[in-house]
Amino acid sequence: MKLPEHIVLILTRGYEKKESQLGFARNKFRALGINAFRCFYSSRQGEIAAIFGSNGHDVDGTHLDVSFLLHGRRVRLLPLSVFTPLFWQKRRVERYALPLYQVKEALIKEGFRIHLNPTESLQIHCDLVV
Repeated sequence: MKLPEHIVLILTRGYEKKESQLGFARNKFRALGINAFRCFYSSRQGEIAAIFGSNGHDVDGTHLDVSFLLHGRRVRLLPLSVFTPLFWQKRRVERYALPLYQVKEALIKEGFRIHLNPTESLQIHCDLVV
């Protein structure tokens, strides 16, 4: 994958077996997260399945979330995870527009498709489609 030397990818989430202990814990936290998200973001109810669903992570290893280092520092596009307000998300995208574009383009060239949901897209959830 061709990225400038100052950008390094980090795998933040890969394959998770449904029946694993991590999967069990994730399901409990997911339920809490969904309820909190409903309370805080009542106008974004249509995004719950995209944001809190397994998005293929429990199917195989072709569904990944990645992040990146920029000049040795981790870029956090969603500093409050999926609870990062949209205006903060917009600001982070503007601040890191070029490296974010470079990361997504490199992933696309390698056969990945970036999730369409804007929040999932900032988690850089991608699916291998080759």
